[in-house]
This record gives sequence, structure tokens and C-alpha cells, in this order.
Amino acid sequence: MRVLSVLFLLILGSALVLANESNQSITAEQIAQQQELKVEKQNLLTTQLKSIQKEIKSISSEWKSSVENYTQRSQATESLKRAQAALQRERDSNSSKTEEIRSLKKQIRVHERKIAKIDPSSYGAVLYYLDEINHDLNVHSDLHLKYESKSSDLQRLRYLYQKTQKTLKDLLLLDPNNKELTKAFKLNEKRLNTIDRLLQRIKTISDARLTAINDKLQELSELNTELGDDNIWQKSYSSYLAYIEVQKDLARLDKQIEVLKSKESKSMQEIEEQNSLMAKRRILSEQIELLQTKGTSPFTELLKPDEIAKIPDISNPFDIFTAISFNKKMRSELAAYKARESELKRTLKILQHKRALLKDLLELDNSDELKQQIQRLDYKIDKFRVAHSTLIDTASVYEKHVEEIETKVSKKSHEQTMKLIKIGSIILFLLLFFFMIKQILKRYISDNDRFYMANKGLTFTVVMLIVIVLLFNYIENASYIVTVLGFASAGIAIAMKDWFMSILGWLVIVFGGSIHVGDRVKVVQDGVEYVGDVLDISLLRITILEDITLTTYMHNRRAGRIIFIPNNYVFTNMIANYTHISLKTVWDGIDITITFDSNHKKAQHIAKEISRKFAKGYTDITRKQLNKLRSGYSLKNTNVEPRIFTFAEENGIRVSCWYLTNAYATLTLRSTISMEIIDAFNSADDIQIAYPTQMLHIKNAQKRVPPFDPNNAELV
Repeated sequence: MRVLSVLFLLILGSALVLANESNQSITAEQIAQQQELKVEKQNLLTTQLKSIQKEIKSISSEWKSSVENYTQRSQATESLKRAQAALQRERDSNSSKTEEIRSLKKQIRVHERKIAKIDPSSYGAVLYYLDEINHDLNVHSDLHLKYESKSSDLQRLRYLYQKTQKTLKDLLLLDPNNKELTKAFKLNEKRLNTIDRLLQRIKTISDARLTAINDKLQELSELNTELGDDNIWQKSYSSYLAYIEVQKDLARLDKQIEVLKSKESKSMQEIEEQNSLMAKRRILSEQIELLQTKGTSPFTELLKPDEIAKIPDISNPFDIFTAISFNKKMRSELAAYKARESELKRTLKILQHKRALLKDLLELDNSDELKQQIQRLDYKIDKFRVAHSTLIDTASVYEKHVEEIETKVSKKSHEQTMKLIKIGSIILFLLLFFFMIKQILKRYISDNDRFYMANKGLTFTVVMLIVIVLLFNYIENASYIVTVLGFASAGIAIAMKDWFMSILGWLVIVFGGSIHVGDRVKVVQDGVEYVGDVLDISLLRITILEDITLTTYMHNRRAGRIIFIPNNYVFTNMIANYTHISLKTVWDGIDITITFDSNHKKAQHIAKEISRKFAKGYTDITRKQLNKLRSGYSLKNTNVEPRIFTFAEENGIRVSCWYLTNAYATLTLRSTISMEIIDAFNSADDIQIAYPTQMLHIKNAQKRVPPFDPNNAELV
């Protein structure tokens, strides 16, 4: 058994040895194949790299040399810094490695010479964007616009350097220990990093430039809106430009017409063309005539102030109002002219701001169109500036002229005012004097007819004296007749005293607030009472509509009439207002007489309960209304509950029942309560309604009855 085991182990060992030799043979063969593939791949990548470098060399762009020189200088600068740092470490270590120090110094000199050979101007494009000092680049720079326009070359370089980087990376994977490839890879990586930074920087500045342009355009749009189409100065300038353009078009048409006229023989087409040009010329000539007022100056009409009207002749008191109106009109015209100056100043300021914005836009986008706009705007601003200067001088002269005329007119007005005061004082003295005489005559003359005649004579005398005073003061000119007639109206006012008193009464009614439209009032004229609702309060009279009330029921027996009351009635008579302010209820009373043997206390109770029941709503309303009236009036008795009074009369006991009711419908509630009380009294056994009665006393003894004489009849 042990022998078999040993034999099995020997056989197994032999098999393993044979297998190992076979594997070693296969691995060597594969390594050889891989080596061949590696060489082929290296050759392919090297060829590809040379092709890319050749393509890069074919690019004739400022960016290529600038990026290349900047990268080499950056790499040399980094090497110089590393060598300087190593030299400093050797010196600080106090070692005696003289050869190492000498070598480092030599490297430093080599790097410095390499850096010195690279002129900064050779990488100026990169330095412009990546220089640490130049962080905030000006988006208005023309240099940036130059570089931005060639940024496509930089994009192409980036693409080629990326391909180079990928190829170098693949080569390094095949030969990782190759120092030349490693150095080239790092240098190319720096190039790519530089280009990426450049592209990012260019994009940032370009975006800022576009944003600035949009902001300026938006601000320009706002300025154009602010100028507006309703600006009179803009309109005038536009008309001036239109006039210039029409003149140019007319001159061109004249030349074309002259050319056609100079031809001896013309075709039908040329004749039609000439006729068409003549028609256009007529249209342009009409436009020229319409715009002729503009002339060579765009603001001829606006710079010219309004002509001052003829100075009024202040020769009577009525002309004082004319003078005031004249001065006011002059001041208004002067203010309007100064308003033009303010508007022109504002317009000029906007135009100057607009020019500054266009100048900024020109720095951002150097285009010929913007230059032409600025040129046209400069011409426009110059015109507006000259107009503004002219307007200021004209306004100063115009204002002084207005002040001079105003002083003259005011002086004449003052003279007439003083003259009017003197005349008024004389007339007032005459009126007071004759008024005192009238009072004396009224006291000593008892005969009404004589006093009437004396009063008329005095009135005529004072009127004549006033007329004489006026004539002596204003008879110098026929135009003074108007003044005399004006003062004569004072006599008309005396003759129409009642008319003026009605107007004064209207003022008292309206502003006093004692009567309003809709109020129920009561007036008495010549012993006749009228109760109705106010329909209208005009300048001369109050109009009321007579309603069916207790007054019409008991006295007039008529209703529905329109009553006209002169407003001067309030000064001589009394008007009763049933619904003053918020008070819309009145007290009404019902009297019922019962017999002496009736239960008068029970009758009182019944009458009070019925009155309280039917007048409760008006009682509550009146309580609230009286509380409101407390703020304006002194109210001592505000009891609004129904009141019952009993009086001993000739035919019985009179029960007087008083309650609050609607001022506009007293009869309705009066009728209801009356019937209810009568029904209640009739239902009571111990209450009898009294009325005029007769009692006969008959004796047993017979008396001789004399014969009946109808002419001498007596009631027994």
C-alpha cells in the first residue's frame, strides 16, 4: 500500500514538471507578440503626434505664438523657482556640497537666460487676460474686441492641443518612464490650462460687454420714451428736419426734370416720367409752403413770445376788472413761456444724457452707425443749446416788459379804485344823512299819507344827488354813461326791494338750515292756514304742496293746491316746521266728553292704553330723535309717553288724550284711536259718552198755554 502511494506521487510530480515547461514556452511567445504590438502602437501614435504638431505649426495665429511663449516662460519660471528653493535649502543645511551648489547656480543662470530671451510682447495677448494686475479688464477696450474677434483661432488651438494631450497620454501608457514624453505632456498640459483660462476670461468679459450694451440700449429706450411724441420742441425739430429733407428732394427733382427737359427727342416713357416728376414737385412745393415758417431755424415759433394785447384804458370802475383780467392774462402767458424754457432745458438734458450713452455704446461696439447717430445728435444738441440760450435772453426781456406794463395798468387801477372809494364815501354819507332825516320825519309825522309823500320825496332827492355826483365825476367822456347806468341800478334795487329781500331770505333759509325740501310746514297768510310739504326752495320763493291734514279738515276743506310763498316771508311772519332736522313726529290730541256719573278713572286708563298701543312705534322713534336733538338744543321735558288729561266741562267730563304720530299722516292714527276709544267706552257699563242734552221738568198742575205766535216763539 505504501509502495502504491509513492508511485502515485512520482507520476504526479512528473506531470507537473511537464506542464510547467509547456506554460513557460507559451508565455515567452505571447510576450514577443505583445512587444511587437506595443512597438506598432508607439509608431502609430508617434506618427499621429507628428501630424498634429504639423497642423499646429501650419496655424499662423497670434494666439499660437503667444500661448507657446507664455507657457515656456511659465515653465522656465517654475524651474527657476525650484532651483532657487533647492539652492536656499543647500545653503541653510551648512553642507559642504560645493559641486551641488555650483550646479544649482548654473541651472539658475540657464533658466534666467531662457526667461530673458522670451520678450513679454511675444505673449502680450495672454498677458492681457491673465496678468494678475489686470483682473478688472475694461469691457470698452478696443484690444479686447480685437482678441475677441480671433477667439475662433484659440478654440482650434485648444482642440489640437487636446488631441496632442490624448496622444501623449497614450504614449506614456506604453512607455511610462520616458522623460521626454513626460516633459512634453506637462508642457502641453500647461498650454491647455492657459487656453482654458483665456477662453473663460474672454467669455466673462464678452458677457459683461453684452450686458453693458443691453443696459445702455434699455436706458436709451427709456430716454426716448421720456422725450415722448408730445414734446413741442421735438415736434418743432422734426418739422425742421422734414423741411430740410423736402428741400433736398425738391432739388433732386429739379435736376432730374432739367435733364429730361434738355433732351430734344423724348420717348413716351420719358414723357410719362417727366409728368410724374412734375406731379411730385407740385406735392413737395405744397409741403414746403406748409413748413415755410420753420425756415433755417427749427424753433422760430417757439422762441417768439406771445404778443401782448393792447393795454386797456382804465377810465371807469368797471375797467378795474378788465385790468385785473389783463394782468392775469399777461402773467399766464409769461408763465407759459417760462414753462417752454423749463421743457427745453429738460429736453436738452435728456439729449446730452443720450449722447453720453451713445458714446459709451461706441466704446463697446465701434460701429459706423453709432458714429453717425452721435454726429446727428451733436448737431441736434447744438441747435437745442442755441435755442435755450436765446430763450433765456428773450424770457428775461419779455418778463421785464410784462412787469413794466403791469405796473402801468396797476397804477391806473389804483387811481380808479381811490376815486371809487371817494365817490362811495360821498354816496354813503348822503344815504346815512337822508336815513336819519327819514327817522326824524317818521317820529314827528303821524299821518301815513304825509309820511309816504315825504319818504318818496327824500328818496327822489337822494337818488338825484347820487346821479349828480356820478355825473360830475364821470361826465368827461361819453363812455362814462355805462358807469352812470351802473350806479343807476342802485335805484332799481331800491324799487325792487322785495325782490332783493327774497334773495336774502333764500340765503337765510339755505344757510340757516331751518327749512329743507321735503319738510312739512305750516304758514298763515291773511288769517288762512296752509299746511303742506316743501317741494322746492328757489331763489325767490318756497313751493309747497297742500296735503289733507287736520287744518284742511277743520278749516279749509280744500287740499292738493300748490302754494307759493315769497322767501322774504321768513323776515315778517312765522313758519311752523313739523319735521325739523330728524324730528318726524308731532303730538296730536283727541277730546271725548263723558257724563259726570261715568267712571272717569277707568275712562282715563282705557284711553291711555289704547293710545300707548297704537302710538308705540312713534313713541320709540321720537325718543331716539329727541336724544339726537340734545346735542344741538336744550331739551328739558323729553317725556314721549301718551298723556291723558281730564277736565270738568259744561256738559260732562272731557277726556283729552295726547299721543305722538307721524307728521305726514296724523289723520290716519287719529281716526283709528278715536274709533277704538269710542268702542271701548261703549262696551263699558259704567262709562257714558256725553253730548249736548236737554232735561224737561213736568208738574201736575196744568197751566194755561197761550196761543202760539211764530214771530215770538220761545224754546221751553
